[in-house]
Amino acid sequence: MNAPSGEEIERLLGDPYDADNPFGFAAAVRRDEQDAFPEELCAALREAGFHLNYLPQEWGGRFETFEHSMVLVRTAARRDLNIMPGTMFGITAATCLALHGSPEQRKYAAEILGRGGAVGFALSEAEHGSDLLANTVRLEPAAQGWELTGEKWMVGLGRRCEALYLVARTGGRGPGAFSAVLLDLSGVERGQTVPTSGMRGIDFAHLRFNRFPVPAEALVGSEGQALESVMKAQQVVRVMSMAGSLGCADTALRLTLDFATARQAGRTTVRESPYPRRELAIASAALLAADVTALTAARGIHVFPEVFSVWGCAAKHLVAENTEELIRRCATVLATRSVLRTEGPGDGLFQKLQRDAAIVRVVDTSTLANLRAYAAQLPTLGVSRGAENCATSPDGAAPANTPHPPRRAGTDLIRKVFDLTEPLPPYTPEHLDLTARGNSPVTAALFDIAPGVTTTLTAQGDRTTAALTTRLTTALTELTEDTATADRDTGLTDAADRFAHLHAAACCLLLWWANPTRSLFGAEPGDTRWLAACLAYLLARAAGTDPRREAHTLLPALDITTELHAGVRLFCAYPKQLAPRPAPEPAADH
Repeated sequence: MNAPSGEEIERLLGDPYDADNPFGFAAAVRRDEQDAFPEELCAALREAGFHLNYLPQEWGGRFETFEHSMVLVRTAARRDLNIMPGTMFGITAATCLALHGSPEQRKYAAEILGRGGAVGFALSEAEHGSDLLANTVRLEPAAQGWELTGEKWMVGLGRRCEALYLVARTGGRGPGAFSAVLLDLSGVERGQTVPTSGMRGIDFAHLRFNRFPVPAEALVGSEGQALESVMKAQQVVRVMSMAGSLGCADTALRLTLDFATARQAGRTTVRESPYPRRELAIASAALLAADVTALTAARGIHVFPEVFSVWGCAAKHLVAENTEELIRRCATVLATRSVLRTEGPGDGLFQKLQRDAAIVRVVDTSTLANLRAYAAQLPTLGVSRGAENCATSPDGAAPANTPHPPRRAGTDLIRKVFDLTEPLPPYTPEHLDLTARGNSPVTAALFDIAPGVTTTLTAQGDRTTAALTTRLTTALTELTEDTATADRDTGLTDAADRFAHLHAAACCLLLWWANPTRSLFGAEPGDTRWLAACLAYLLARAAGTDPRREAHTLLPALDITTELHAGVRLFCAYPKQLAPRPAPEPAADH
């Protein structure tokens, strides 16, 4: 059986605006107010096979591509982000086991996850946060295997998971001091659910162990191998977490457009009033850029898994940043209604979206830890060099001692990512790496195509987008120069933030370039309105300036999202049809 499509999920769950729909916005708010787990919603999705969309087919799952899974998840998450932890929190453990688990361990996890159960993931400790090398939970040899002692912090679904993938110290110092075990949780002391501002109703719990017996066969892979597996698995988790951010952003903008379109302000509507229109245009550009970044990352992990230690982190950062800005701009337009729990859009749903988006931002790692994860790689990563040198030595050979070297980022491979008609190669998790080598394939490809794109745009009379393309190549060149002299802490972290925005801008340009005959965001093929808006927004953010300075170029983004919303379609490069809804009632004048 194939995985369900986004349209099938929409038909199953019905109109989210229907107050009586148990799978709608009002039901999500009621659960949020009661700190209730989305039992009914998750049950309906499990019945449809939604929970199988990330499990490999050899595990009994229905995984096809990350592109398909991302669209499916964000479509469901726009109703209630809690469907992600409710049905998909096993993705981290499953990915780790796919990398280094034994056949018996994989079978055990697949049986639990296949019937909709949960396999938890325990890495963090309260005293150490993202400083994983300081973790102290210990796994020590015992007569019958091992003994586990210590406390793991904020384990997702910690009170209901049936099994647990846990990382503990087995050695002295360094990354090789940590090993993983797959535990049956019978008899484990589970703490109370830890209340959180967002994702209310999801049980995050502390798990305590006091010389807990662990059989020898519970060890996953080899001793000292755990952090390698975890760091690779986090690359996959970041792809899917972007779907959660996009789901929150989609609904926040949709609710705000409803209000701004219906609400009269003098002789016009709020949406057509100059200041709110500008704020909505910025929010729209932020969402379009986030969509392209997430979409191309979901495709890129299939084609360039070996550089995803940078690509995935940068994409995760950009999507979370853009979602935060979108919600802030929407709150400006909604004004008082953004803080009302009963009379605001969705009767309190907007506040839930604010809280949930903040949780997605840090649920797999903190913002700073995510930036640092790839900042240190930037000085050796070719950001503004030609693609012909990608991951090769001067004689064209792969670098020595590279287990899975990156391929040449030629036109064919780049098109596989950015041409949406191109089928994706199978996902190969064994090719994920901890360090990207060679050039960034996205930014390197940008330098290859930019001269031709600029010439074409200028010939067509589109000097605005041509100028933005030149600004982008200049900004990438400057980033390379600045990175070479940046200090190892704040300087490189700031450079990582700039890189994320410039990488996203390159993705937007490459997507437009690779799809000349395809409609994107519901616009005519070749239309550059969305592209110019995304480039202007991202270049402003990369430079640390307010996107409002680019207002004239950003305004068409609002026209695009307004058209997609009127057609009840997903805010996506290839917009999917959503469940129909009744027209909103006109609001009273001020």
